[in-house]
Amino acid sequence: MYWKLVCLESRKHDAAASGPPEERFVIHRHRDAQGPHLDLRLEQDGYCLGWRVDAETLDDEVWAAEKAPHPASWLEQDGDAVREDDGAYRWLRRDARGGELALHGRNGVRILRAERVDGLPPACLRAVCETLAETGCAPHRAAQLIADGLEARRRALARFVGLGRELDGAGFDEAVWRKTLEPLSLREVFRHLESLEARFDRKYPPEPVSRPERLPEETGKSAGAERALEILWGG
Repeated sequence: MYWKLVCLESRKHDAAASGPPEERFVIHRHRDAQGPHLDLRLEQDGYCLGWRVDAETLDDEVWAAEKAPHPASWLEQDGDAVREDDGAYRWLRRDARGGELALHGRNGVRILRAERVDGLPPACLRAVCETLAETGCAPHRAAQLIADGLEARRRALARFVGLGRELDGAGFDEAVWRKTLEPLSLREVFRHLESLEARFDRKYPPEPVSRPERLPEETGKSAGAERALEILWGG
């Protein structure tokens, strides 16, 4: 499950904090195969919950993955991670979609808003992963490839509509064609586009890339050419 964490406020310790902290927390800075990140661990009912934060600071809006429950001993140990902050925390507001919590750390108080983000359905996530594996693409390129595909699709549809209007005039129903092409794959859209391009080329035959130039007809050897031959043969 994915979450969005937003730092609403960061301040030094003061008496304005509403209510005492409830349980302990720790923030670890760590690096693994997926890169640098933060682990925010919250004590709850004798164990730790929290998030793997895909960032190196909590000062901005960041994305995080929910961590499975793990031993409360992580509140005291660091392993191969670096302890960024620790202290106590309390929930200021909480519901099924998240809430706001105050982290009372060593250097101050940080107010975070945690919002649960609905992820991809399992079938959709599986399809994306299988496509990446089949095409040999790295997972980190998935977002860019999706954006590129959407842009290619937008351009193909725009060209299809333009050619359709030119060829069929008022008889071309753009809304119907867009609805027809919408569920098709990009490859299928291109096949429909190729049929319009073939019709367009028949109606407006393309000009050849180049035309051969006529060479002047030979009327006989010039005096210069005859002299060159004489020199060549030692005449």
